Parts: sequence; structure tokens; C-alpha cells
Amino acid sequence: MLNNAGIMLPDDAASPLDEATTTAQMTTNLLGTIRTTSAFIEHLKRQPDATILYNTSALAFTPLAPFAVYSATKAALHSYALSQRFLLRDTGVKVQEIVPPWVATGLGGVDGEGQAMPLEDFIAQAVEALATDSEEIVVEQARTYRDNAGPGEHAYVTESNTSMAALLQE
Repeated sequence: MLNNAGIMLPDDAASPLDEATTTAQMTTNLLGTIRTTSAFIEHLKRQPDATILYNTSALAFTPLAPFAVYSATKAALHSYALSQRFLLRDTGVKVQEIVPPWVATGLGGVDGEGQAMPLEDFIAQAVEALATDSEEIVVEQARTYRDNAGPGEHAYVTESNTSMAALLQE
């Protein structure tokens, strides 16, 4: 079962948020994914071998400030996948998570030409990793964001957002 839902709209967490935009992202990115999995979970548990595959984002680990709500929904989905993986550990259901970097898809209204990972490259690397038993599918270009600075996280997020702000304004 593949859960791949995402609305990525800009917001400003330093100002009042638009309720409709915030709700749409929360409903699609988080609640829609959880509800879909919930609808099929008993069926999946009756299978001898099943996989639930979540598509989160490197922004779950290193949030991008102009997309704070999107980043938060993907972080929440990562947390949910961790819990579900633990709870399903004694069943035939495997829970995997794809953690894409910035991929040139136009999500968020920016194609990222030159900075974003080409879609074809991402697909090839993700498919190769999916053939393994890895719980997280993290292509090399997303590894830095996934393995962010731990206790130095705030400084790392600030540095990442500063460099991305320059790219987004180009």
C-alpha cells in the first residue's frame, strides 16, 4: 500500500495562518494518509506479507521555514510511521518510509531546476532502495537532511533555511 499525498503551500509561521490553507495541508498530508491506512489495516494484517509505504520528506527532519505547515505534517507522518512499525512488528506487515529530498516535480510551485534532484534520478535510487528491507528509503541527496545535527539542530535548520531562502528568491 503506497501513501503518497502532499499539498505544499507557502505559509508564514511568524504571522496568522490562513485556516483553510492550513487545514487543507493537515487533512491531505497527515489525516488523509492515516485514514487511508486505517481503512485497510485489518486486511493488510491478514496477508502473509504486506507493506505500508509512506512518502514523507527530508523536510520532516529539517523543516523549510516558508513551508512550516507542510514540514510539520511530514514530521508528524514520520512519527506515526515509527509507531505503526513498532506496533506491527509481530505481523506480516512491513512499514517503510520514503524520505525524498527536494525533487524537481514543481511541488510547492518551484521546479528547482539546477538545485533539485532530477525526478528520474530520484525514482531510480528509490526503486533500488525499495528492493531492500530498509525501513527508511533515503537517497543520498536527502541523507544530510535526514541525519541533521541533533543537539545542534537549531543552528543547522537556521543555516539550511538561510541558504534555501537565497535559492527561492532567485
